[in-house]
Amino acid sequence: MAAVDEVLVAYDGTPLSEKALAHALEVYSDASITVLHVIDYIEESYSAKALIGDETLRERARDQSAALLAEAEAKAVEHDREVTTASEVGKSADGIIEYAETHGIDVIVIGSHGRSGISRVLLGSVAETVMRRASLPVTVVR
Repeated sequence: MAAVDEVLVAYDGTPLSEKALAHALEVYSDASITVLHVIDYIEESYSAKALIGDETLRERARDQSAALLAEAEAKAVEHDREVTTASEVGKSADGIIEYAETHGIDVIVIGSHGRSGISRVLLGSVAETVMRRASLPVTVVR
């Protein structure tokens, strides 16, 4: 098995992404860990854009991302570790894969609800898309 030097943890502040971060901190104790939050503006509704404007939504999303990444840094400190943080804008799966492939990442760690059947079809699965399309190993934490 090849050495793992660089780990990317997809992080959105949900309990599953927190589990993914904890897993990475425990399992990859000698690796550098980057915590990535992908800002997806598509999640904002058209009515919100009409009411407060695109730039306000972007600023709010950047602020929320910074707060999430600060939480991740604090969780790493609880494990006596330091992490690097990053944020990207775009669709979650695309942002995770692109970041990993352009930053020399060895392993992606991501949380998943483990949905199946119609709920997966309707809601989609970022973890499944990352697993299917990434050119490097992906660890899914449930």
